[in-house]
Amino acid sequence: MYTKINLQIMKKINATYQDALKNYIHFLKKNRIYQNKKSIFYENNIEKMFNWTNVDFKKTLRWYNKIKSSNKSVVKSVHLEKMKKWTYDNKKGVIKHSSGEFFHIEGKRIIKSDREVKSWDQPFIKQVDYKGGIIGLVRSNIKGIPHYLIDAKYEPGNYNKIQISPSLQATYSNLNRIHKGEKNTVVKKYFSTNYKTIRKFWVTEDGGRLYLKRNLHWIIQYNGNINLPGKTYKWLTLWELDRFIKLGSLVGPHLRSILSLV
Repeated sequence: MYTKINLQIMKKINATYQDALKNYIHFLKKNRIYQNKKSIFYENNIEKMFNWTNVDFKKTLRWYNKIKSSNKSVVKSVHLEKMKKWTYDNKKGVIKHSSGEFFHIEGKRIIKSDREVKSWDQPFIKQVDYKGGIIGLVRSNIKGIPHYLIDAKYEPGNYNKIQISPSLQATYSNLNRIHKGEKNTVVKKYFSTNYKTIRKFWVTEDGGRLYLKRNLHWIIQYNGNINLPGKTYKWLTLWELDRFIKLGSLVGPHLRSILSLV
């Protein structure tokens, strides 16, 4: 079997990522278990097995902590009736945004259930028009080794304030700038030209609080000139991402979800 022992041997002889991948593919073909459609999967296996870039993960962790400490956002509790641009629609019985976009808070009554109780009422978050959102992950080779563009993203409800997130994480309302905010530079730069789709399909979200919610998970291989769209972005290897995941609460659920597809 092709195990970590092989990787240890390669480390001793100063083997590269390409050497290991070539050796792995040779092993699979020799044993007649290689499948063309799984080529990216094979690459991912080698990527996360070893620190091929010899990166100092402590420095990567310091980069994350610096972004976290520099974030001065404050979250305060506000009475629902005093929220700006959010109102209660008495006719429809929902809380909604003044634009009519983003999401609604709706009440649902569940009956004839096979759960702990047969029926109950509860509020749900429902995406407007069920459009969902896009969870995008950009992959590109840097000096022959695959890297992934991630965002140390702030969300007001994050347990750890800043979480390692995908290259792109947005609803269509956000992409259409209903909030009048800044344009998303990742979409324009990476999801328009010079890319090849690796994975692309719809993935559902938690149905216990989100009503019929799904997101389009889209992983691409980008072949053009790369950049950093902002100060919270960084190119990381799969080995580094695996280290972040093992630390617990630093990686957001959307990145965990899309990485399960690679």
